[in-house]
Formats: sequence, structure tokens, C-alpha cells
Amino acid sequence: MATIGAAAAAQTAQTAAQQLTPTQKQALAKLHDAATQFEGVFLQMVMSAMRDTVPKESIFGKDDASGDTWQGMLDQQYAQAMAKSGGLGLAQQLERQLRAQVLGDADREAHTQVQGRISL
Repeated sequence: MATIGAAAAAQTAQTAAQQLTPTQKQALAKLHDAATQFEGVFLQMVMSAMRDTVPKESIFGKDDASGDTWQGMLDQQYAQAMAKSGGLGLAQQLERQLRAQVLGDADREAHTQVQGRISL
């Protein structure tokens, strides 16, 4: 029974997607990009906070600061990859909550500029 309900919900979502105008589809695509980038920034902040809890000294002495730069860049790439793959699901929740608002003002939202990458 659960598969019948899931199939009906998927078909309803597909029918609703077909009824959207090109401007509304473009606005939703921009919303998706912005929500994914937001999740990436959030994940990067979490990873940075986690790294700050790890002692900087090793058994060989104090580590140099150059490793921090490379580690920060690696964390940024990890965070963006996790966000693009679904990560925490934060982007999906944002999209669900903002969908009606974006569709209501699709003409303006479709032309909103979303940065390609947000860095801290």
C-alpha cells in the first residue's frame, strides 16, 4: 500500500511540475541553487568548528599554520560536495518552505543573481 501512495504522490508532483511556466521553473532552479549553497556554507562552518576542537600539536611538535590553509580549502570542498549530494537535507527543507513564496513572485525571483560559490 505504501508504494501505491508514493507512486500517486510522485505522479501528482510530476503533474504539478508540468503546469509550471518557464519563469516559475527558472525561479525554482535558482531557489535550489541558493538553498544548496546555504547548506554548503552551514556544513563548512560545522566542520570548521569541529576542527577547532582538535589539538594543534602532534607528537612531533607544534604544526605549522600552512596546513590550516589547505585544511580549510579541503573542508570547503567537502562541505560543497556533501551539500550537493543531499547532506543534511537542510536545502530540501528550505526549498519546501520557500517554494510558495518563490512561485508567487516568480518574475522577480527568476532574475535574482545567485553567486556561483560562497566562501567564508
